[in-house]
Amino acid sequence: MLNKTVFFKSVTEVDSLPKSAAEAIFSGRSNVGKSSIINALCSQKNLARISKTPGRTRSVNVYSVCWGKWIIDLPGYGFARVSHTEKKLWNRMIEECIIRRQSKKTVYIVIDAFVGPAELDFNMADWLSGYNVPFKIIANKCDKVPKNITEKEIKSKAGECFNIDESNVFTVSAKKRNGFSKLLEDIVNFFK
Repeated sequence: MLNKTVFFKSVTEVDSLPKSAAEAIFSGRSNVGKSSIINALCSQKNLARISKTPGRTRSVNVYSVCWGKWIIDLPGYGFARVSHTEKKLWNRMIEECIIRRQSKKTVYIVIDAFVGPAELDFNMADWLSGYNVPFKIIANKCDKVPKNITEKEIKSKAGECFNIDESNVFTVSAKKRNGFSKLLEDIVNFFK
């Protein structure tokens, strides 16, 4: 299903987006691999632009899975070297996209499995919970985690940290394109 995904639109004014039926929204710190995960999920190398420079995604990027069903790549939060004004714009875009749009949605918070979640990740989870927006965790960069730490341990720890069931935690490596079957299944089920 996702391998036919195409780029739809890039916006800084979320109000300019038409209505949709369902949106799988990817959120996370700058440079955590949101765009790389989207590329891996959709089995396309260059669907979402990726960069080693934090803060490269500066708008809300929308990808059409099929009519009215979208994957949305949000600007990263955190250490991107951009102006305070631009960071405020990003925060407004994120809020408009997640809270004000009336579509069915789920948010995937992407964290770095090697570094672990940061305060900003917890802030995002708390903010989403406050608005009753469902979210799940994607622990990316699992290829960097020491071999003695199991996938089960990562999922259990992340579930505990974010106070969610570990079935809502997905462990992947966008770089190696490993671990995507359960995440892909989850997104496809969400879009049904």
